[in-house]
Amino acid sequence: MHTFLLSESSWIGEGKVILGSQPQPIHFYTRWVIGPLVDGTVTCEQRVEMEKGIGTVNNQIVLSNITPHAFEITLTSDQLQRVQGHGLIDPKTVAWEFRGLPDFEGFEVYELQENGDYLFHAEYITMEQVDTVIDGRIWRKSSRV
Repeated sequence: MHTFLLSESSWIGEGKVILGSQPQPIHFYTRWVIGPLVDGTVTCEQRVEMEKGIGTVNNQIVLSNITPHAFEITLTSDQLQRVQGHGLIDPKTVAWEFRGLPDFEGFEVYELQENGDYLFHAEYITMEQVDTVIDGRIWRKSSRV
């Protein structure tokens, strides 16, 4: 079973993002706080801090209708308001996509590694045709100081 997204936990990570307007990769750090499963719903808070003065993005992600193989996802962010999509779960992967929306489409794929970390890849496009490609790694935050 995946501990990322499907059990109460905290995760941190880092990676690179390429924004269509800036061809040079931008390094970022991320933090996820995964809430408990309550009435079939999990609420997650994600914070992404980008270098080079690009800023910070705060996302709220709600997973609902969770089954062993799928879920519904709602993303609310500083930039996007609220979008809904569908997710898939298999023994090595947690993934979701937002498709058919008038001004936003994309997907994220998180692949479980042998050590419990996840490598992830995401691609998004906005109404302004700005492509965003994200690659990184997350790991469960240790309770040790």
